[in-house]
Amino acid sequence: MGSLWRVVLAGFAVLLGLLSPAEAAPPAQLALARYVALGYDRGDRFVSETEVGAEVFPEERAALQAIRDGIEQWGKYVVVVRPGEAELLIAVRKGRLVTFGGGIRTGGPSSGAAPGGPVGTGTSAGVQVSSPDDMIEVFDARSQSLIWRGMKPNGLVGAGPPLFDSFRAEVAKAGKSTKP
Repeated sequence: MGSLWRVVLAGFAVLLGLLSPAEAAPPAQLALARYVALGYDRGDRFVSETEVGAEVFPEERAALQAIRDGIEQWGKYVVVVRPGEAELLIAVRKGRLVTFGGGIRTGGPSSGAAPGGPVGTGTSAGVQVSSPDDMIEVFDARSQSLIWRGMKPNGLVGAGPPLFDSFRAEVAKAGKSTKP
């Protein structure tokens, strides 16, 4: 009876291997693109490095600078300031489980509001729940669709962040798959 179970389990393992999807090849666009813009993932959108305010953590600024330095040393891409000039948008996000924010507002209606609009004071608060892993995301600049994502605990730490190394490896794979 023991050998029958081994045969059944081996057959099941082979069947699972056939049913599981093969690792997808990285998009060729990673290898073909030349111009990239850098920025931050704000959860619901890409924000260019030139358009951000206080909502970016110092660790994210340091990580983005490390990515910029790596790209410049690599020489594969040219970093542009305006996302509209880029083919790829590369965003970073430091891992965190929960972020809290808030503020106080005072005064009257904003400019352009209808006369007699609400006037007063109030508070605002927000909570953001996220992954504890650091992340690099690469978007197609035209469609804003995600084409690659890497996530890893402490993946954006250091001068040569491990997630940047993973990204470079994916670009190399994409380059091999685009050659005849």
